[in-house]
Amino acid sequence: MSPIAHWRRAVLAASTALIALGSPAAMAQEVKFPTKPIRLIVPYPPGGATDVAARMLSPRLQAELGQTVVVENRPGAGGNIAMSHVRQSDPDGYTLAMTLTGMLSINPVIYQQSGFTAQDFAPVARVSLAPLLLVVPENSPHRDVKSLIEAGKKAGKDGMPYGSAGAGGLSHLASEGINAHADGNFTHVPYKGGSPLVQALMAGEVSWGLLGTADARSFVQSGKLRAIGQLRQDRSELWPDIPTLTEQGYPGGVDFDVWFGVVAPAKTPAPVLALLNERIAAIVAEPDFRQRLHDLGGVAPASGNAASDFTAVLERELSVLPKAAQDAGLKMD
Repeated sequence: MSPIAHWRRAVLAASTALIALGSPAAMAQEVKFPTKPIRLIVPYPPGGATDVAARMLSPRLQAELGQTVVVENRPGAGGNIAMSHVRQSDPDGYTLAMTLTGMLSINPVIYQQSGFTAQDFAPVARVSLAPLLLVVPENSPHRDVKSLIEAGKKAGKDGMPYGSAGAGGLSHLASEGINAHADGNFTHVPYKGGSPLVQALMAGEVSWGLLGTADARSFVQSGKLRAIGQLRQDRSELWPDIPTLTEQGYPGGVDFDVWFGVVAPAKTPAPVLALLNERIAAIVAEPDFRQRLHDLGGVAPASGNAASDFTAVLERELSVLPKAAQDAGLKMD
């Protein structure tokens, strides 16, 4: 069964169970969930945007479920170590992952042994989303994308380094789309997450990079980094004054917001998935939670947060990102 068919089947099963039993809470009582602590696995080190999203969610989810929700960081191999661990965990709802755009659609394509596929997971709910920003150091001479691209062309092969938040991730893939406009002259330097990339930019180790808003916001606002473009189809409400790359004449090729969301191992019981979705979606919709997200550089999903909405997002990724990764020639050991 294809990943898309798998998700559709999981969503249908959850919906059928809801109709039969009346509510996610009633369904969870049928399977006695939860009765012990829940682990929320983060595939990156502490301090990055994925970790922040998990640590914002965990205390509220703990209060809603009446059980401890422990955030556990398992960085390494572009997120594969953590996701493989979750895939191998019992599908009972007690081991979840806070993942992000591209993890399920890009990694299985570019890594020879990622240890998982999209079909190994069931979508639960998204927590936050925000655009990727093209940022440069504060002392950079470049104030728009055209200037940066022209400098890359003039520098020649390997003349200017750029950084990504991880080899093979969305920021790497989207950066290569930008690099193509400079005849591929920029040289990729991968870092282990958004926070290390921020430090590298401020230290002048790389000339530019794509960062999620949560990682970049405070540094852009303080003037320590300069945002010269955002990679999405239209300007985000978070950055109304920053033009998109497309507006500046350089379509990024991969116009995706960075989302952070919770997934569970495939075959997790439908009642458990439905309960988790209900509670997480309600938390994300709370005014206080939405304001905290906004302050940190994120927005709550505006078009609904049912499992079917998350499924539709993943379907679009699977229809675009794997091919984009292959076309860009991304391959990881």
